[in-house]
Amino acid sequence: MDFFAAHLNVLDEPVQVRKKDGSIKERTRTNQELLTFAEFHTLATKAHPNPGWPLDEHVPAAQGMPTELRRAAINQAIGKVRSWWSHLKTWEETAPDQRGREPQLGAPNEPVTFYAGMVEHPAYDLNPQKKKRHTFISLKLHTGRKWEKVSLPVVVHAQAEALLAGSALEKERIAWERKRSKTTQAGSGEEKGDRTWVAKSLTVYGKRDKRYPGGVRYALHIPMEKSVDKPRKAEEQRRANPQMPVVTVDLGANRLAVMGAFVEGRLAATRFVDGRALNHRRHRLLTVIHRKRKQSGRLQPGVQDNANLWNKIRNLDENAAKQTAVAIVRFAREHGAKVIVFEHLRRYRPPKEKMSKSGRKNHKRAYWLRGKIMEWVRDLAFREGILTVERNPAYTSQVCPHCKVLGQRGGSRFTCKNPNHRYSADADFVGMMNLHRKWTKTFVYPQRGDDPKPEVA
Repeated sequence: MDFFAAHLNVLDEPVQVRKKDGSIKERTRTNQELLTFAEFHTLATKAHPNPGWPLDEHVPAAQGMPTELRRAAINQAIGKVRSWWSHLKTWEETAPDQRGREPQLGAPNEPVTFYAGMVEHPAYDLNPQKKKRHTFISLKLHTGRKWEKVSLPVVVHAQAEALLAGSALEKERIAWERKRSKTTQAGSGEEKGDRTWVAKSLTVYGKRDKRYPGGVRYALHIPMEKSVDKPRKAEEQRRANPQMPVVTVDLGANRLAVMGAFVEGRLAATRFVDGRALNHRRHRLLTVIHRKRKQSGRLQPGVQDNANLWNKIRNLDENAAKQTAVAIVRFAREHGAKVIVFEHLRRYRPPKEKMSKSGRKNHKRAYWLRGKIMEWVRDLAFREGILTVERNPAYTSQVCPHCKVLGQRGGSRFTCKNPNHRYSADADFVGMMNLHRKWTKTFVYPQRGDDPKPEVA
């Protein structure tokens, strides 16, 4: 980072390249070109034994560092300095009265990634063992003097061990397929069809914990990867098959999700995910935080209050979002849906009725939880080849899904105003039904004379 901060002109220096048609255009250097530039000026080789900015002098631990780790660190430095330099130029071009705080370069805080040449996994046995103490893993670490491989005991639970064992078999199968076909192209057709998770490069994270030596607890994170068939765009699927199975989901506060599966245009199944217990528990914790804040008075700047309680609230919301997302994706998979329809979330608007401070904070966090659920659903659904789309939420819970007449919503109930059609149902259920009509583009918006603006629930 210090090297690139001292050579900022390289980031903006134009480079001329020749296009296929013979014309010449100018562009900035790519990350690969910046990596080559950094290695040329920092590493001593036979071609240039005396670099201008020797890396070994500025970072003594870089001597003998694995090539993959050094290049990963250089790429991370390029990204950080480029982002800082771009924000700084924008800040300088902004009028002085509209400027915020000057952007700072900051410090490196990236986790350490162990690449293929730096780690040796144990040989996983698929046969279950009744008695097992530790699994040892070999990592290439810097001991203070040099880089060498060190065997460390790690604790691996049964599910992770089964995944790693399957990953080892899958890697062997892929290597055998590549050898047989005599090609080095990653991700052949046979590999993409396989749904087995494959382990990628390790990453080590450190977290403060007084129970461990040095006050730091280290955890090895192993990202898993699998190939999925890229699904077609949702609109293309709808045009090709208007009666395709689809799942619509209405997200709320008291009910985290109301799901409906539509098969051949008809509602085949529904499922409700209750969220009242979560709201009650979160409200109680927020009330305790508010009461303790009153007792402690003004907080010092930079000091976090009630850290344990806030962590508990965040963990509650994250766990609820994950469980709800898993239930939605499982429901869609059971009914063969390839598209999940949500409401497009708008900016949070505080309620008009009077609430306590803890109640308002609880209301806001319940609204934020919808966004977390949608993020997890997008990730989990894409693994199954299912797309997520969003539709305009206007009038979804205020129009009768049967007679298309504007009704009235009172709390969690919807009542149709049509005198010839007496219909009353849960407002979230009505919203879920109307989302399907918006997906099929058969939803009819109310006339101007009926109600100019949708009611705010």
